[in-house]
Order: sequence, then C-alpha cells, then structure tokens
Amino acid sequence: MLFRFNNIEIDTDRYEIRKDSHVLSVEPKVYDLIIYLIENRQRIISRDELLSQIWAGREVTDTTLSNHIKTARKTLADDGEQQKVIKTIRSRGYHFIADVEESVKESLNIPVQASFETSISANSDKHLAASPAQIVPVNPPKQSQTTVSSKQTPALKSTVTIVSLILFIILIIVSGIYYQSAPSTAVIKQPYLLITPMSVSSNDVSQWQPFADQITRELIQDLRKVSGIKVVPPPSAFTFKSNKTRAHIKEQLPEVTFVLDGVVKTANNGDVRFTVELENIDNGAVVWEGSFDINVDKTNLFSAQNDIASSVSTSLQVIILEDEKAKLAQVPTSNLVAYERYVQGQYQQAQMSHDSVLLAIDLYSQAIALDENFEAAYIAKSNAYRILMISFEKPKDVLPKVIASATELLAINPNSASVQASLGMAYIHAMLWEDAWIMLNRAKKIDPNLALTELGFALYYTALGEAEKVQQSVARADHLDPLNQEIAEWGLWALMMVGEVDAAIAWGKRKIQQHPQMPYPLLSLSVAHYINGNIEQSIKLARQGVALSHQDPFPLILLAQAYAAGGYKDKVLPLIKQATQQQLYMCPYETAVIFALMGQTEKVFPLLEQAVEYQSNCLIFAKHDPRFAAIRHTPRYVAMLAKLGLDDASIKRYSK
Repeated sequence: MLFRFNNIEIDTDRYEIRKDSHVLSVEPKVYDLIIYLIENRQRIISRDELLSQIWAGREVTDTTLSNHIKTARKTLADDGEQQKVIKTIRSRGYHFIADVEESVKESLNIPVQASFETSISANSDKHLAASPAQIVPVNPPKQSQTTVSSKQTPALKSTVTIVSLILFIILIIVSGIYYQSAPSTAVIKQPYLLITPMSVSSNDVSQWQPFADQITRELIQDLRKVSGIKVVPPPSAFTFKSNKTRAHIKEQLPEVTFVLDGVVKTANNGDVRFTVELENIDNGAVVWEGSFDINVDKTNLFSAQNDIASSVSTSLQVIILEDEKAKLAQVPTSNLVAYERYVQGQYQQAQMSHDSVLLAIDLYSQAIALDENFEAAYIAKSNAYRILMISFEKPKDVLPKVIASATELLAINPNSASVQASLGMAYIHAMLWEDAWIMLNRAKKIDPNLALTELGFALYYTALGEAEKVQQSVARADHLDPLNQEIAEWGLWALMMVGEVDAAIAWGKRKIQQHPQMPYPLLSLSVAHYINGNIEQSIKLARQGVALSHQDPFPLILLAQAYAAGGYKDKVLPLIKQATQQQLYMCPYETAVIFALMGQTEKVFPLLEQAVEYQSNCLIFAKHDPRFAAIRHTPRYVAMLAKLGLDDASIKRYSK
C-alpha cells in the first residue's frame, strides 16, 4: 500500500516513510506504531491495544509508549501541541486524524534483485553503543543492490540468504550481549539467552507461521554452537509462544538474563521484514534492536543473496571461535524445495496429533529425496518416528523405521550427536540395553549438553533400578531443557518407578505449574499419588487430565487405575470399554496394571504377554514397577523379565 498525507508518503512494501521524497530514518517500533494507527484510523486506539499489538505481549511502561508516540509525531511533522496527525483522546487513547490518500502499488515486472537493509538507531540509549576500542572499524557496505550471480541456482541463492541473515543476527546478538555484560575488569558471567518464537504480522498468518517458527529454531540451534552463550533449547523456548510477558519468563526461567524477541512482517508483494529486539531482562534495557528487509520473488521464498556478516565478524573473535564461525556458516541444504518441505514438516510435527506427525514424516521424506545429505531432515524424521512409536502406534511396527532413519544419517555423518541420542532412546524402548548404552555415551562425548541424552540415561538407569543415578540424570536433563514436556513426563515416571515417590510428587507439582494446560503431568502425578496411598487426590488429578486430553484412551486407562487403586471397581470397566472403543493404540501393560491393582491376576498376564509382543515402551519399568509388587516374583513374571533382558543376571551385566 501507499499512504499519502500532507507531504508524507508511506510505502508499506518497502517499509519506508518519505518526506518530500526523502527517506526518513525510523525505528521499527515507531514505524509499526504509525502503520497500525493509520490502518485503524476509523476508530480510537487504546493504550492497552497499542501495547498488545506493537509490543506483542512484552511488558513495557506507559513512558515507553508515550516516547514512541512523541517520536512518531516528530517523524510526521506533528507535535503534542498541534496534534494535527495523531490526536490524544483523554482517558481513551489515540486517533490518527490526518486525511489519508490510500492506493495500491502496481507490481513492476522487473528482475528481482537482492537487497538487505539494517537499521540500528545510534541516537537511542536503548541500543548498543560500542567504543572504538571495542569494535574494529570496517568499511561500511555500499548503499546499492546486488544482482544475484547467474551461476548459482535459485535454491542455493535462497539458502545462502537465510543463512547469511541468521549469521548476521547472531553476530550482532553476540556482540550486544558481550559488550552489555562485560565489566572493565573481572570475568564475564556466561549470559543465558531465551529466544522466544517469532510473531507474525501478515494477512495470512497460517502461511508464514511455519517460516517464523523455523527462523526461531535455526537462531536457537545456531546460537547454541557458540560456546560463550547458554541458550534455552527449542522445546522449552516454544512454551512461550502464547505468553512472552517478562514476568512469566522470569517465573518460569529465573536464571535467564537476555531475551531475543522478533516479528516477521510481510508486505503485499512478498517482501519480508524481520524486526528483532535483544533485551537484558534483569534491568529491562534494550541492548539492541534491528530490522532486516529481504526482497523475495513471489514464487521463491528465499531468492535474495547478500553476505553481510563480514562487516562485524572481526570484532567478535573473542566470542565466536574460528571453528564455531565455520559451523555457523554451514548451509543446511542447497535445495529450496527440500528446505520448504522440512519447514512444513517441523510445523506439522509441533501439532502433536497422529495425523500431523504422519504428515511431518512424509514431508521429511520428500526433503531427503530432494537432498540426500540434508542432515536436519534425517534427525527430524527419526524424532518424528520416535514420537509415533511412543504415543500413537504399536512400537514393534514403528521401531524399525526409527532405527532405519537414524542409521541412514549415521552413514552420512557418524558424528551427529542428536541422531545418536535419538537412536539411543529408541534402543531403550526396544530394550536393546547394550546398544542403548553405547549410543548414549557416543552422543554425550560429542555434545555433553543434549537433554535427550540425559533423559535416555535416566530411563536406562530406571530399567536397572539405580535410583541415585536416575535422580542425577533427570536433574541434568531438567537443567539443560527445563520446560521440555517430554522430560516433564518421563522424569516423573522414572523417579516413581525406582521408588522415589516423594521426589516424583515434588517433581510433578512443579511441572504442573510450568505446564498448567498439559494433561500428562497431571495424569503422571495421579499415578504417583495412588502409589503413595492418596487415592482421592489421584482421582481428582486423573479426572482433570482426562478432561484436558479430550478423553483420549491412555488418560482414560490412568483414571481407571486410580479408581482400581481405591477399590471403586464399578467405575473401572466402563472406562476400559470407553478407551477400547476409540480403536487407537493402547499400551497393554498399563491396562494390565488395572487388573493387578484389583488383584485379578488371571487377567494380568495375557495383557503383559501382548505388551511383550507389541514391544510396548512401558515394559522398561517392569523390573521395579511397584504396581506389580504382588506378582513380581511369580515364575511367569520372572520369565517375562528374562525375555526383556531385565532378569537379575542381565541387569548385573548392564550395570555401569
């Protein structure tokens, strides 16, 4: 759109405000504020609405808003006394009152060129200010567009662009954190950074949300390669997608010192603007704020190319080591279509339904077919199969696919810690104990900071009954990825299955506070409570979990367990029937628990035998599960443990 009033022209495709044909320098938040007021000029906009829409939930003061209104007025040749453009309506908000001429820009049929602009205000004390001694001078980039070389394929050009963009943001972030944190003397404390999921400002949010989510993931994964910064992993970071308020972040992650937040805004012609803000959460200071504009062809998401990292990299050698720079510069794939399939797969997998995980696997397979060296797609595919195996389908049907997708990548990159950790977890669920031990240790040697590896060790030690090592591994996993929902659930089960029920209850209470809308922390805590003899609390929690899960089969089975533990036998069978009628995979092991709690041993063993046939994941708890205490030493149960490699002789061999 083009908005014209007085001698001002605003071009929303180019994100420019021009006065008498001269482009004005405008901070991103001020620009967004002006556009929002213009687009909603038919009504009065409250201060609360502006704070919500422009700052995307971030807690800011009224003074901040007033300062931005003041700057907006100055930009538009207005002021607080005249109020000929932006009028303050006392106790109600603001109203854009200038007469605006609005028109749609015509599309120009010209060759697409790459352009990349960075706007950092040097006049605001909110932004990073470095002395000449801190930053090595470099030649400023020329204000010109760069035509893409015809020798490169569009796919390669596109991928290089997004990698260059991310690398540049990383370099700026690192320098901003470093110079904000560094005292004149003494050792710099390692900064702890949270990157919240980018918001989307577009007429078609559904189209751009997968792209924004993927940019967030890649920023997180790349910044985790920088040894000088501790970065919250994606599973925990994405729990802040619906609530980015600083009070909520501090409540959930009190040790975080910096927050990076951003917005992806699209124009009608397909151009994209990233507005990124780095904040010191301890004092509320904005360390750095920048905008990044990329012109893209309508048929190609990433058609621009411009390497801009060189202008700042020299000053960052003390922070980013040379081998880390090389890792940051690696291109994930040179095939644009493969990358787009991967991005869509990540988005589908995050929906966590049976159908969405299946669709994600298909999209990852398409990406791999287009680029057989696309490492991230292999890792994602292996993890998606593991989710399918744990939550939705018979493990014996899926396990070979988990192992096959992981081993395919190991043939390409034998040093991938992520895929070895995923494979180690799969081996645990398959009860291949020696293979699991080898794979988890390889993963930890390559990268000691993977939470999935520590969770794998926790489950390994749970199967063997080594309570102290379980507690240590669970604590390490929680430290590395404190809001990870998979760790929240498996951690509680690991603790209670080795007899640490009080610790499990304390863990569960904390995880319920962190994930109040998730059913499984409630359901797992329900099990811990009935094991501990608190039947009524167990039933209450299980009922809440069933309601949140929309009465899925597994939650219904756990509610039936709570009733069985309390002797409410008349309520048990209807719940089993209700769960069975859904014709979805149900772990026979957990159904067997119901009859064990009611003392109906004759119904327990057929279900346990079915669980062995299915290779059910729950069987890893069989050796020490307190719910089977009454039958644990019977010949049939001992024989089952031998099949699982969990008999006494085998456990002695596996103990490390």
